[in-house]
Order: sequence, then structure tokens, then C-alpha cells
Amino acid sequence: MQHLPWNDLRVLLGVSRTQSLSGAAALLGVNATTVSRRLKVLEGLAGSPLLIRDQSGKLRLTQHGLALAEQAEGMERHANLAEAVLGRDKILHGTVRLTAVPFLLNRFIIPHIHSFSAANPALQVSLIPDNRNLSLTRREVDLAIRFGEPQEGGDAVLTQKLGRIVFAAFTAKAFYEVPDIDRPWLTYDPVAAHLPQAGWTEKYAKDSGGKTAGVLMHDLEAAYQTVLHTPSRAVLPDVIGSKDERLVRLGDQDGQHEMHRNVWLLRHRDMRGVDRIDAATAWLTKAELFDQA
Repeated sequence: MQHLPWNDLRVLLGVSRTQSLSGAAALLGVNATTVSRRLKVLEGLAGSPLLIRDQSGKLRLTQHGLALAEQAEGMERHANLAEAVLGRDKILHGTVRLTAVPFLLNRFIIPHIHSFSAANPALQVSLIPDNRNLSLTRREVDLAIRFGEPQEGGDAVLTQKLGRIVFAAFTAKAFYEVPDIDRPWLTYDPVAAHLPQAGWTEKYAKDSGGKTAGVLMHDLEAAYQTVLHTPSRAVLPDVIGSKDERLVRLGDQDGQHEMHRNVWLLRHRDMRGVDRIDAATAWLTKAELFDQA
């Protein structure tokens, strides 16, 4: 029986993490031709395709590829543990793929990411802003930051609460003197009506007797930019709005309950012990990027 070569399994992991031959080549310090050749050898041993190319041109693991990658990640974890037993100071390499909705990445992660990068100069962090729930179980991402109680992956996904974000109503300082009737509320498109801030905004508009804007929001980033540049009112994260000198916090509505959303970190259970993922998880947990109340 022919043994699976570890270097070829590392290539499979590299392609899984970067979703391209060139990305895997850069990650592993080889050329794309070498990556392609090693994958063909591995697929020959496996007896079936391990990768497919999706409509966007990205490489995705097949079910057989996913199963093999999970075993390879286990081998990687044990190799890292062996390094620790030998007492070697290990410099972290590779890529951590972190996804969140654009507002969380832009306003909470990116302003602080330098501290993590400075501590891990050989490690790359791929920040993926996406309103969709990219899959941890299909290895589309390594870590995901989500609003609300996690529903994804069952026992295969580990969850950890990072904190919460409190919301409040804001208007632009430049338009503060404009009568309320001419500063409509930025409500949400029906496809985004499930978002808590959509419901809070509707309640503000109803209770205040205010108009709603003709421009409909889909996410927080759009609401933030729109309220900055138009005579309008919006429900935004308090910590962001209160720090922006261009905005004015509005008074709370009578009977309006505290508005907040919990923020969670998700990762696949099989990624425990993968050094780069553990390092990113530890940073996100200890950085206190969100309200800890």
C-alpha cells in the first residue's frame, strides 16, 4: 500500500484555504505547477477528484476532498504539538480566513488588526466582508464573527460569545437643525426586515410619528454612510456613532427597550489545535473589541 505523502496533503490544505492554485503556491513557497502536479498525484492515490471549480472560478473541495482535508488537519495539529514538545519557538505561517458582515470588519476588526499582525508578522489574515453566512463546515472560511445566537453546523462548530453591541438613534450634526419632519428614518428593505435594527427603526418611526426615507437600507454600513450624508435619522451601534464627531445621538424613545445584539465567534471543531487558528481565536477573545456587559 502506498502511503500518502505529507507534502501533498499540505498542498491540499493550501488549496482549501486559499481556493486557488496560485494562492496555495504562495502559501507553501512553491510554484503553481508544483501545486498542480502534487494534486494530480494525490487525486490518483485517492481514486476520485478532490477539487472542483465553482462558477466564480474558485476551487472547492469535493466531499472526498473534505474528508481527506479533515484528516490532514489532524496531522497538522499533531505536527504542531510535536514542535511544542521539542521546545521550538514556532513562527506562525499561513493564512487565517476571517469573515463577518462588512460593518463588523470595517468598524470593529480592521481598526485593531495591526496588533495581531505585528505579533505574527509571517501570518496572513484574509478579511472577507460578506453578508452571507459563509460555511465553516465546507471550509469556505476558518473563523466567522456573527450577530445573534449561532445556528450553523451543530456539534461540528464551536461557538464563543465575544460580547455585545448596544444600539442608539443618530442624525448628522450638519442636519441637526433640520425639522424632524424633513429628517426621515432610514428603514430597511423587506428582504432585511428580519434584522433587529430594522424592527427598532420601524418602532422609532412609528412612536415619533416621523416619516420614513425613500432610500431603503440592507445593512448597517449603508445606514451609517447614508445618515452621514443626508438629512435623516438611523439606528446605529452606539460605540461607533458616539465616537463620530459628525453625528449627534438622539434621545431614547419612551418605552424603548435597550437595543443590543450579541456577537459570536465560530470555528470548526476540527480546527482546534491548528496554531494559526488558535492564535487568531485567542486574540479575538482577549482584545475586547465589543461591549463586555
